Amino acid sequence: MTQRRTDDPQTVPHRVLIVDDEQDIRDLLEMILREDPRCAEVAAVGDLDEAIPTARALAPDAVIIDLMFGHRTCAEILPALRHAVPDAHIVIFTSSRRTAMSLGVLGLGADVVVQKVSVSFDELIGIALDAPLRLDATDLAGPPTRPWRY
Repeated sequence: MTQRRTDDPQTVPHRVLIVDDEQDIRDLLEMILREDPRCAEVAAVGDLDEAIPTARALAPDAVIIDLMFGHRTCAEILPALRHAVPDAHIVIFTSSRRTAMSLGVLGLGADVVVQKVSVSFDELIGIALDAPLRLDATDLAGPPTRPWRY
């Protein structure tokens, strides 16, 4: 589902893609983003197989994607997602506390990992829209100079 906001010409036209298999999370994030004046378009999908085609069509500025999809993980599609939308800020939003898996997705194209229990939805939206934090694998080798997980 996509919504355009054209009522405020001063709005920064962010396009956001939400990829989460939990309908309640998807609906809540979509509702919050629709009301956010920084968002021009919002699309939400519940399946990893829909993420890449939707990203190509939307050309999002930010992608909020869950880590776990049943027995699958977003790691399966992250390199292709990064290739499809190279300038998008990709935020992994997860309930997983597996640090190794979180570090792995950073190496595959994600920009930041946010644990669901650590932030409010409003903080998540701020991270996705206002904090273009990107980490290279070299940033993870030594002591962190920037936060990689919220």
